[in-house]
Formats: sequence, C-alpha cells, structure tokens
Amino acid sequence: MGAVPETVALFDDWAARGRAEGMEQGHLPRARVALARIPVARGDRILDLGCGNGWATRLLRAPAGSTGSAVGLDASAPMIERARSLSAGAPALSFAQGAFEALPFEDDAFDHVFSFEALYYSSDLTRALAEIRRVLRPGGTLTVGTDHYLENPGSHSWSKDLGIPMEMMSEAQWAARVEAAGFATVATFRCLDPRPADPALPPDEFAAVSLFRTEIGTLGIHAS
Repeated sequence: MGAVPETVALFDDWAARGRAEGMEQGHLPRARVALARIPVARGDRILDLGCGNGWATRLLRAPAGSTGSAVGLDASAPMIERARSLSAGAPALSFAQGAFEALPFEDDAFDHVFSFEALYYSSDLTRALAEIRRVLRPGGTLTVGTDHYLENPGSHSWSKDLGIPMEMMSEAQWAARVEAAGFATVATFRCLDPRPADPALPPDEFAAVSLFRTEIGTLGIHAS
C-alpha cells in the first residue's frame, strides 16, 4: 500500500499553484522549534519525510557540516521537481519520490528522520512508522510535528474540508503509536508560533492554524 491517490493529487495541484511556498511560510516558525530538538552532528545523514518544496530539507542540511547530507522524500512528483529546482547547486542534498509506507532506502540508512505536517496523511501509519524505524540506525531519532490532533479543535474539519483521509489522534495516542513502533524514549512538546493570530488570512487550513497556533501550538514528538 502506498500514498492515497487523492492526497497525491491534492499536493500535485498545490505544487502547480505555488502553495508549497505558502506552506513553508506558515510552517517555518513552528518547525524551527521542532528542528531544535534534533541533535544533528557533523556527518549525520537526515531524512525529511513529506518534504514538499524541500524547505526543511535545506534547513536540516545546514547544521550537518560539509560531510553531512539530507534527503527529502515526497509522494508528489511536482513537489519533488520544485524541491530540486529550489535546491539546485546545494551540496549534499537529494530528493526522491516515494511513499511513507515503502521507503526506498536501505536499513539503518539515516541518523535522524524529520517530518512536519505530513505523517497524518499516511495511508497506513503503523506501516509508515515501522519503515521509519527500519531506515534509522540504532540510536537514531524521529522528530514529528503536527497541527492535526485531537486537542486542536481548529483542525478537526480539515479532512472533510480537503476531501482526503487524515489520521486524527490525541497527543497521548500519537505518543503511544510511536512507542509501539519500537522507539525507546518518546516525548511530546508544543511548538508555539511567536506571530500573532491573523484573522485576515483566507478561510482555509492555514487560517485555522493561525487562529489556534498561539494558544495550542503544533504538537511535537521526539523519539529515539
């Protein structure tokens, strides 16, 4: 089982309409909080799942030093094309199209896996987490960020609004699923956006994030 076709089609459309850059602007302040949790060392290899236009992949590469590398994976071919275009000439960066449930990488291939606002789109979260655990070396880390969780009521309608399936769980359920995948240490935290809520945003998923982000914040999960 791979990515849900309706979900891939949505992100293909977003890539064509420039929504990838909008997501980057909306996610970045909170993503930096999650990124700070990753103990990146010189030479580490990092995987960015659901990379979109590659914005986080590029940030992940930056602290790794000249011998490190980062790989971005997305199910949308147009998103991968956009990521490659924006990353042209950047050293030790690569991008691949693929599904969370069948990662095209060898066992123990990465030191860290990062995924921001993406894992809830998985067609089989249990399988996706097992794949993440497989490609992580012993002692590696997984860091996840999600706005779509039970304690954030502003996100409850997103699946219906977008017309695609999205995993909805509580903070405790997210932690339990990650722990069940074989991670020994799992901690949750909030990624708060320093910007004030903006009621002038258009009535879509970004507006919902904006209206709730300063109060509730993105749910972050760090596991090792």
